[in-house]
Amino acid sequence: MLTAYGVSGVPGSCLEISMESAEYDALVRKARKAFQKKDLIEAIDLFEEALEIRPDDIDVHEALATACYLAQDHPGAIKHFTRLTQLKPRDSTAWVNLGAIHNLREEYQQAIVVLRKGIQRDGKNAEAYYNLGIAQKSLAQTSMAVSAYRESVRLDPDNVDAHVNLANIYMDQVNHRKAKQHYEQALRVNPDFDRAKRGLARAEEMLASGNAEMANPFGRLVDTARLAERNAAANYGPPLTEEERFADRQLIQLATAESGNQAAYLLKHLVEHVEPALLSVTRLISQNASQQRGMYESRQEFHEATRFLNELFANWQVEFYRLKQNEEDLAARKP
Repeated sequence: MLTAYGVSGVPGSCLEISMESAEYDALVRKARKAFQKKDLIEAIDLFEEALEIRPDDIDVHEALATACYLAQDHPGAIKHFTRLTQLKPRDSTAWVNLGAIHNLREEYQQAIVVLRKGIQRDGKNAEAYYNLGIAQKSLAQTSMAVSAYRESVRLDPDNVDAHVNLANIYMDQVNHRKAKQHYEQALRVNPDFDRAKRGLARAEEMLASGNAEMANPFGRLVDTARLAERNAAANYGPPLTEEERFADRQLIQLATAESGNQAAYLLKHLVEHVEPALLSVTRLISQNASQQRGMYESRQEFHEATRFLNELFANWQVEFYRLKQNEEDLAARKP
C-alpha cells in the first residue's frame, strides 16, 4: 500500500492507486470465497473484473483458468492458460494444462504441439508425458503413446491413471504379462482403483487361458541366444496353431496400420512444422537479422521440429524391429 487513508497532504495520484489497490484486493478476496463455495460463475465474474484493473496478475489468471476448467468453460480456460504461457514463458505448467484442455476437446494435434512445448521447458514433468500419451493414443500413434506413458510412470511411479492406460495398450497388443505388471503397480498405489481391478482380472484370465505370448511387446529385439538354440534343434516343434496364425495376422495388421499412421503424421509434421521453421531461420539469415531474440526463437523452433522428426523415425523403426522379431519367432516354430 503506497499511502494510508485520511492522511493530509497525500498526493492525489497516490490516493487513487491506494483506492484502486483496495478495490482490487476486495474483488480477489470475494472471488476466492466464491470459488471455495463452488460458486464458479460468480468467481469467474469477479476474477475477470479484477483483471480489468490488473490485466497481468499471474495468480488471478491461474485461478480464473482453473475456475473456467471446472465450470467446463473450455474456451475461457484456453484463453487464460494461453495468457499464462505468455506471462510465464519458461514455466511448463500452463503449457501442460493447455494440452489437457485440448485433449478434453478432442483437439489432439493441438494438444501434442503445446505439450511438447511444455516438455521442452521441463523434461521431468510427468503430467506432460501423461497427457501426451492420451493425445497420441487417440491419434492411433500407439508406439509413441507407449513411450510417453512409460516416461510418465518413470517420473511419477504413483500415477495410477498412466499405469492403467499403459496396461490397456499392452492388452490391445496381446502383451498380457506386461499389462498385468502395470495393473498391479496401479493397485499397489490405490488398492480400490476399479479400472485397475477390472483390467487385472482380464489380464489374469488371458494368462490363465494360455494366450500370454501371442504377440511381442513393443521394440523387443531378437534374443539371439534363444534363436540359435532353436535353430540348432533337429526338430523345430509343432506347426503353428490357429491361435498363433491369427495372432501373427493381427500383429502384422496392427504394425502395418501403425506404420501408415506414422508415415501420414510424418508428412504432416514436415509440412506444418519443419518447413515453416526452416523458412523462418532462412528468412532471418537472409535479412541479416540483428535481433538476437528473434534468431534464438527461430532456432529453437527449428531444433524442436527436427528433434521430434527424429523421434518419429525412431518409432517407425520400432515397427520394423517388431515385425522382424515376429518373423523370427514364427520361423522357429515351423516343422
